[in-house]
Amino acid sequence: MGIADVVVKMVEVGFFQFFAPFALVFLLTYGVLLKFKPFGEWKGAENRGVSMIYAITAFLMGTFVLLFGLNTYIETFLAWVLGRMGIIIILLFAAIIIAAFGMQGSKMGGE
Repeated sequence: MGIADVVVKMVEVGFFQFFAPFALVFLLTYGVLLKFKPFGEWKGAENRGVSMIYAITAFLMGTFVLLFGLNTYIETFLAWVLGRMGIIIILLFAAIIIAAFGMQGSKMGGE
């Protein structure tokens, strides 16, 4: 089996349509984020979260590239995801506000 046969087989399974664009965008995005550090330093045990933010951001950007390759309407997908995320964010903010008022009330009552 020569290199031409390997490439033809990869085309048949969709390697160049799905995996290659995803991997390219993921690796480029992750590399740029690590280079410019927009969310701070990523090395060290205490900053593991920053590295995860970089990885998740790069993964999502690679996934959006896949959506264009699948001829899926990106607007429909974003409306579905962001609609649900908006509800979750509103609920989290409400919980934070309620917790803040509860903590303030307990400080005033305990003194």
